Amino acid sequence: MKHLLTKKSVIVKIALVAFVLVFLAHQLTYSPYNPYDFFQNGRKGIIPIKAFFDGLEKYAVHGDRLKGNYINEKVHDAPSKDREFLYSKEYLEGILNIKDETFQKLKESHHGFVNEHMPHLLDTVGVATFGELTPKSDKWESYRNSAGYVLIGGGKYSWLAYLVVKQIRMTGSTLPVEVFIPTKSDLDARFCNEIMPKYNARCNMLDSSLLEYLSLKFNLSGYQYKMLAIMASSFENVIYLDSDLYPLKNVEYLLTSDLYKEKGLLIWPDYWSRTTNPKYYEIAGLHVPEKKVRYSQYDRAQAEKKGEGLRDLKDYTFKDSNFHDFENTLPNPTSEAGVMLVNKTSHVRTLLLALYYNVYGPNFYYPLLTQGGAGEGDKETFIAAATVMQEPWFQTQKQFMWVGYHSEDTSKFESKALGHYDPITAKDDDKPAPLIFSHCSYPKHWTDWMYNNNDLIYKTSGEHIRMYKGTYENIGYDLDLRLLTAFTEALCEDIWLEKEKEDNIPLDQREEYMGNFLEYINNDREVNKKRCEEVYVPHLKWLQQTTQYPDTLKPE
Repeated sequence: MKHLLTKKSVIVKIALVAFVLVFLAHQLTYSPYNPYDFFQNGRKGIIPIKAFFDGLEKYAVHGDRLKGNYINEKVHDAPSKDREFLYSKEYLEGILNIKDETFQKLKESHHGFVNEHMPHLLDTVGVATFGELTPKSDKWESYRNSAGYVLIGGGKYSWLAYLVVKQIRMTGSTLPVEVFIPTKSDLDARFCNEIMPKYNARCNMLDSSLLEYLSLKFNLSGYQYKMLAIMASSFENVIYLDSDLYPLKNVEYLLTSDLYKEKGLLIWPDYWSRTTNPKYYEIAGLHVPEKKVRYSQYDRAQAEKKGEGLRDLKDYTFKDSNFHDFENTLPNPTSEAGVMLVNKTSHVRTLLLALYYNVYGPNFYYPLLTQGGAGEGDKETFIAAATVMQEPWFQTQKQFMWVGYHSEDTSKFESKALGHYDPITAKDDDKPAPLIFSHCSYPKHWTDWMYNNNDLIYKTSGEHIRMYKGTYENIGYDLDLRLLTAFTEALCEDIWLEKEKEDNIPLDQREEYMGNFLEYINNDREVNKKRCEEVYVPHLKWLQQTTQYPDTLKPE
């Protein structure tokens, strides 16, 4: 009897060991975590992300916060092509209430980071790229020249990221994708382990100890996650996309273009005028002489009013010209930070300074660069850092296309997205060029947004609307149909319950239905059924029946 019990114990132990081995194998195969995580600092050539932050608190600014600290009111918002408003040096210096003590602390902090902390990282620690590898690493050769997409997910943003990943694959792009998950509470394990790998994608998450360290030290959130996502990515060349920014075509060619090879940082323009406070340049150590280097629409309008031609550039002063037209300033228009291509090795200094700007951005550098203007956040930190570090960059010259439709209900054009152009061929605002990205920021494709505001897809009369029709001729397919197909297939369980009768695959085994994989979808199952039945499925059927682009759903 004793022998029998011993034998059974051995069998149980073997079974337990086998279970643990299978479990570990599964975790290694589908790990959502960064392969160069916080605990690998003992490995040859690995620099943990923590090294970027160690000692950074020394350069914290202990002064009055600038966010919302206006002398009278925030800066005037005007389009970048505005012909009437003058953003003079005097005007821009009169927006934020920057005390002398705070100004001096900002100068000391910026100077210290650039001249002490950055050389320490590059020369002493041995940082060679904006990430965790060094040339001594056994992974360096596979890292060099690697490329992929980086998005930010987590919670409801994983839903948006999923839709973008689907569109990436529809364009024919085969580059890998990493979806950065900011915190452990944001992680949907089944989504990361079972869905993402099917699209050559993976979830990327920092070690929990490092996340706790960063949270306690720097309280990072929101816009600041972009820098972590880029830093933690396993690609040297990153195509960064916001989770509401869709590639319209396969954009891999940009990475092999002469333009990208020469510049290493490609960005796209925003709508708004530059409103950077002149004090920023003093803080950053950039001397701005009274030497105008470019004309603006304001200059042309003033010349027309006087019936004169444009004066020689040397005849303009700080008082009668936009400050952003002088030497060493950041040019007009502002930047769109929802899409960016960057080489993390050639631009490691730019990215290090941008990291600093973003860590101390919300209270100091975001308001310094924008002064409460539209879209204040991380959007100007990249072009600013590259300018200070004297590293090359290129901002697409053709601004963007307002994407929308003429509404019979409001009798005006309704914009629903920004269409961004190919930076290689888009040289002139007056000449056509290919659209390659669409920033679908209004509406974002939340499950409730178009339902609660169904005038976005229906006229008052009940007739249907195509929101993105303005892009069709340029891109050659029906963007509304493509995006809503992915949306409804992932959201509307009744579609799959109906198909179950044909193929005998039950709903809980459907890989297309994200209620099985994302808590954001699963938590609202009943209300989503209502949304699908009343709005989304009827609109999808109408799009299917009326499209003029029957090949829309065929991958390119």
